Amino acid sequence: MQTSILHSRDPLNDYRLIIDTPPAVHKKIALLKTAFDLGFKGLVIAGGNPFIYLATFSQHESKELLMLDALHRVAMGFMPFKIHLKNFGRIDNQEIFVKVGEQETIEYLVSQIKAAEGLMVDARFNDLPRITLAQRLQPWQFDKSWPEYSHKQLAATFLAGQMLLLKRMEGFRSWQVLKHMAFQNQYIGPLQPGNGSVAFGGVRL
Repeated sequence: MQTSILHSRDPLNDYRLIIDTPPAVHKKIALLKTAFDLGFKGLVIAGGNPFIYLATFSQHESKELLMLDALHRVAMGFMPFKIHLKNFGRIDNQEIFVKVGEQETIEYLVSQIKAAEGLMVDARFNDLPRITLAQRLQPWQFDKSWPEYSHKQLAATFLAGQMLLLKRMEGFRSWQVLKHMAFQNQYIGPLQPGNGSVAFGGVRL
C-alpha cells in the first residue's frame, strides 16, 4: 500500500517565466541594488537577480511536459526584440523599479503566454513589465530614496532573444533554470486555445 501511495504522488512545483538581462546589464543593475540597500535598507537582495518577470505559476510534475510544449510554441512564434531600460519609476510609494521601454511588445508576449493558462495552476501575469530595484518600502525609506531616484538617470539596451523558465521543486527553496526558450519568429500552425495550445504566427515588431 505504501509503495502504491508513493508512486501515485504527483508533486506540485513552482515556475517563473522571465526575460533575463545580459551580463553587462545584470552587473549594472546589481550594483544599483547593492547601493540602494546600503543607502536606504529596502527589501533588496544585494547584487540579486535583475530580470523582467513575465509570469509565475504552479503545475504538477505529470503535466510539466505539456506545459513546456505550450510555452515553447509561444517562444518559437515570437521574434527577438530590443529592450531599452531608461531611468526609474515607482508603484504606490512602496516600490522603485527600472523602467522598460518596450511595454507593448512585452505585454503582447504576456498575452501569448496567457493563452497557455489552461496548463498552469494559480497563474499570475505581470501587468507592468519592469525590473524591481527595491520593494515593500517603509514610508520613510520611500520619502528618503525617491527624490534621488526620480532624477537619477539610467540607460541600457539589449536584445531579448529568449525567455527562461525557472523551476522550484516542491519542498525545495532554490530555483533552477529548467528551460531556455529561444524566440525564433517561426510560424506555428493554428491550434486550439484554452488547453495550452494557441495559434501563433511570426510576430512583426
